[in-house]
Amino acid sequence: MPAGPSLYDMLLGQIDGEPIGNFDDRTLEALSVQQNVRRILNTRAGALKHLPDYGLPDLTNIYKALPASSQALREQMEVTLLKYEPRIRAIDVAMIDTNEPGLQVSFEMTCHLKKSGLVRFGTYFMPPGVFRLERRVREGKI
Repeated sequence: MPAGPSLYDMLLGQIDGEPIGNFDDRTLEALSVQQNVRRILNTRAGALKHLPDYGLPDLTNIYKALPASSQALREQMEVTLLKYEPRIRAIDVAMIDTNEPGLQVSFEMTCHLKKSGLVRFGTYFMPPGVFRLERRVREGKI
């Protein structure tokens, strides 16, 4: 799955080598939201002195307390994304089961965008604080 547009791609007018004009507005918004969500969730709270609650807490402590801490992580993701991604009107985060080796915890986020409807992302957390975000596409949905 594409990781979403990078600044370099945007400057070239491309996403993964395809011209931006090949994508509809809903897809472009979903990819942009994906990039911002990735940036937010990959930042550790306190890393930006002027926004101390931007990002997630240190994941080491979350991993040590699993599975009990998964609920706290889910709640932190919801609060942080609603505050720092203004295109999201509401968000539903559900834990998903996966048998991927090394994976600590994963969630599916259903983001209700103010303009474009729903977009879903799979979030995958692995030690030591590695995070992966993928857009999940269902038939007929973005």
